[in-house]
Amino acid sequence: MAAVNKPGQPSASNFIRQIVEADLASGKTKEVVTRFPPEPNGYLHFGHAKSICINFGLPQQYGGRCNLRFDDTNPTKEEQEYVDAIKEAVHWLGFEWKPHEYFASDYFEKLYQFATALIERGHAYVDSQSADELSKNRGTLTQPGKDSRYRNRPVSESLLLLREMREGKHPDGSHVLRAKIDMRSPNMNLRDPVMYRIRHAHHHRTGDKWCIYPTYDWAHGLSDCIENVTHSLCTLEFEDHRPLYDWFNERVADAGLLARPLSRQIEFARLNLTYVVLSKRMLIQLVDEKHVSGWDDPRMPALVGMRRRGYTAGALQLFAERTGTTKNNTWIDYAWLDIALRDDLEAKAARAMAVIDPIPLVLENW
Repeated sequence: MAAVNKPGQPSASNFIRQIVEADLASGKTKEVVTRFPPEPNGYLHFGHAKSICINFGLPQQYGGRCNLRFDDTNPTKEEQEYVDAIKEAVHWLGFEWKPHEYFASDYFEKLYQFATALIERGHAYVDSQSADELSKNRGTLTQPGKDSRYRNRPVSESLLLLREMREGKHPDGSHVLRAKIDMRSPNMNLRDPVMYRIRHAHHHRTGDKWCIYPTYDWAHGLSDCIENVTHSLCTLEFEDHRPLYDWFNERVADAGLLARPLSRQIEFARLNLTYVVLSKRMLIQLVDEKHVSGWDDPRMPALVGMRRRGYTAGALQLFAERTGTTKNNTWIDYAWLDIALRDDLEAKAARAMAVIDPIPLVLENW
């Protein structure tokens, strides 16, 4: 464990820039388009600052753009408060996205039409297994999954059930829509992943119009393609999701509903900073249990907390640049963040001197 957490000196390498430059040189990419897709279920923290700087900073270097897209596919956890806070945080870091502000909910109708197309082409089906059955039959990392008894449900029946799910005729948990891929795949993400769940919950933007909501994997890549994102940048935990990202995009494109070339997912190592907890679940627990005064408590690694503590946007940008972008997980010593802050303030801060407790001194016969 000690070897894993050993702090390392920042490296300014950036393999993503090399990929982008190669795509531009070959003509594969005409305009670099990235996206920053936060879920509005909490305040952005220090780790998000790195992603923001990469996704907004990279296309700026090549005359491209970055879309700000809110991944609002889970109505039970998302609020307008977090949407506003995320916008403020991105602005504070010095980046602009307008008019390219989007929500995954903007595409709910399109995503539904894409889903019906996949059912019609034999690539998806409505599964009526219980949650326990779904979990049990999915298998494990060492054991293959088992086909659902509903896997070969007639296309017409799946289409009817999906329509009834949308119309609110079935309770939560009674059905899901799944992609038909391979229940024996060594990659568990390809074992007939869920595309839609029933969730009778009020959405902060669409209200009660929808009672089925797309999963992250179904909505993410397709939203990228709809927005013509060229380079979809995300952290390494999504690396084994990439085959599913490509599978969904390819199947929808095969149906003639997306134009090629399709978006490309590229993964980079997340930022690991010593002595800092960035787990959103843990940060929410700190706030909810009143261990801190709020998200803007100076002890919190949330951007609003760091701003209140005295960190500057320029320091975070400088730190992101110095730590570089790699595929190797490393730990960066917190001292490097303070160094970036000092270097940023060195060029900006006004100097002043004062005598706090003066002593009167009278000179005679001088």
